[in-house]
Amino acid sequence: MSPRRRVSGEDIIEMSGVETLHPGGLDISRRIGEVVHLDPSLHVLDVSSGKGVFACLYAREFGCRVTGLDLNEAFTEEARRRAAMEGLNGKVEFRVGDSRALPFADGQFDVVVNECAVGLTAIGDSRGVLHEMARVTKPGGTVVIHESTWLRELSVLEREDAAERLGTTPFTVEEWKAMLAEAGCPAVLVEDWSGIENARKVRPGHHWKRNDSLAFFTGPEMAVLLVRVVARFGLRSLLDLYRSRAILTGYVKQGVLGYALVVAKKGEPAA
Repeated sequence: MSPRRRVSGEDIIEMSGVETLHPGGLDISRRIGEVVHLDPSLHVLDVSSGKGVFACLYAREFGCRVTGLDLNEAFTEEARRRAAMEGLNGKVEFRVGDSRALPFADGQFDVVVNECAVGLTAIGDSRGVLHEMARVTKPGGTVVIHESTWLRELSVLEREDAAERLGTTPFTVEEWKAMLAEAGCPAVLVEDWSGIENARKVRPGHHWKRNDSLAFFTGPEMAVLLVRVVARFGLRSLLDLYRSRAILTGYVKQGVLGYALVVAKKGEPAA
């Protein structure tokens, strides 16, 4: 029997059933709209759009047309319901699909965005995702990623261990820029979105404990979550879960792990 894999931060978010955003929250999505100059003339692809929060924000606040794509059918259905409730059915559509093989023609979109899902270990192909994002972007168009980053040197083993605990693979900003350039999209803007305050934006309005600056869940929410974790991963997973929490929280507080916004431009075809 193969060993049961380690519970990750991405597993925790999914199993909790609690609505959470990416680090940076809605602020980072609004910032993307500002720096990219989103407007009604643009067609945006939101890759790994999840439950549609950010795709709906782009359409609602900037007036652009948005296509969202996600591998999770349940998330896609929820995104469609969200768009309908917000009266955005004419501006936003959601499809099921794989970010490693985007079901779109070359050069179809003006802007292609991926917020915190390029490096997901469940996908396991950051370079492939970036190349696909570049492929479906128009020449001269914009590719945007908001991703986890290493702010200090770690050993290969430490990186691999942290990625497994997170459920996503961080890279340094320079590594992200190099992969984008390799895909034909040199970076034109980089902004740091690290730190505790940006991490807390995953839950706007949440009451944060003074002695636990990254306690995302309430006591009752945590109780329900732990039952689900044990049912899926076994009792031993609780010890590893608390170990992961201590390691990853420490990385954020110590300025080892952060997030960055990277905006890149796809080059024009050679004459």
